Amino acid sequence: MRWYYIFLKGIKEQIRDYWILVMIIVMAPLFIFLYYLMVETETPNYDVVVVNHDQGIQYENFRVNLGDSLVYYAQLTMGEEELSMMNYMIEKNRDSAIELLQRQRADVLVVFPENFTTSILSPAGPDAIQAQIELVGDVTQMEYIIGAVWTEELINRFVQKASGIKLPISWKETPLGFSGQRSMFELYVPGLLILSIIMIIFSTSAAIVREPETRTLERLKISRLTSLEFLAGTSLVQIIIAILSLLLAILAALGLGYTLIPGTLGFILFISFLTALSMISFSLIVAAMCRSIKDVAIIGTFPLFLLMFFTGAAFPIAGGKLFTIGGYTVMLNDFLSPTWAVDALNKVLVQGQEIGDTRPEILALVVLTILYFMLGSWAFRRRHMRAQ
Repeated sequence: MRWYYIFLKGIKEQIRDYWILVMIIVMAPLFIFLYYLMVETETPNYDVVVVNHDQGIQYENFRVNLGDSLVYYAQLTMGEEELSMMNYMIEKNRDSAIELLQRQRADVLVVFPENFTTSILSPAGPDAIQAQIELVGDVTQMEYIIGAVWTEELINRFVQKASGIKLPISWKETPLGFSGQRSMFELYVPGLLILSIIMIIFSTSAAIVREPETRTLERLKISRLTSLEFLAGTSLVQIIIAILSLLLAILAALGLGYTLIPGTLGFILFISFLTALSMISFSLIVAAMCRSIKDVAIIGTFPLFLLMFFTGAAFPIAGGKLFTIGGYTVMLNDFLSPTWAVDALNKVLVQGQEIGDTRPEILALVVLTILYFMLGSWAFRRRHMRAQ
């Protein structure tokens, strides 16, 4: 029962050092709110400036200019839901349009050539006239890439209608799982939930280091307290903090419009529990390198950022390739346990897979937790528990 007294002692000390507790609990809902502001409050718009040099052709008693028709067609499609993010505007000449690109007032420039109408209405054949449409923009910017792709699709659609050409194939898009139903904000939520668990690195490391720093660990050792009992009592406190932080993060996400799939809350809690155990084990390694809580605040920052930004918690990321075993590619961030937790949640909450399909991720998470615990326990005993 000695672990129970460590648990009660940990609760009291955690409440006493309330600033660490508040930081951990509040940080996850704060990140969710920030991501909501970044993603949801600003609908992406892609500005395309069009320069029409098309001369058109004379057809019987009226003049046909398909360049003008295409511009009008593009402006009509801006009201469609699929292309609501596209904004098409007209510019008289290429130089002034490029100036708009340089001033970042536009993302893509499209220039219709003089023979645009002629090429579309000319008879098909090996000697048919071909018009070359020019796309201009900063190819390193995502706004240009998306704007150019959608503009090319719109032009192809118009040309098929104007020329009467019917392609022998058609496209059907089938979203994987719930990916087609999720907003950009909702796609970030699984990783942010794991981020709420990662934050306990600070509180766990501080709770472990506090004992040798205040020399209470010496009195605990006199009572024949084992390392396992000490870690069990301390870990239980941190698991409660982790679950509390997770629940607040879920409530924050639900309040901002996140849709929780029925029957998945238990799975989220299970993955979060395993992740909490993993982060507690990882915190033992951090604590073994620290002599004081001040050291935790300094040294603990590096692994925190490492786990935030290289596991997919803060945003999707793929680690560098290390080697391949049996057709499976081992990535650099596969050695960070939250990577597997994020993958497991994404499988169920985004891709719509069954919970049973996450067995490989759960196994990897458990194995890494055991490795962290073995290494952390050895380092902690060597640094703080062995007799001096």
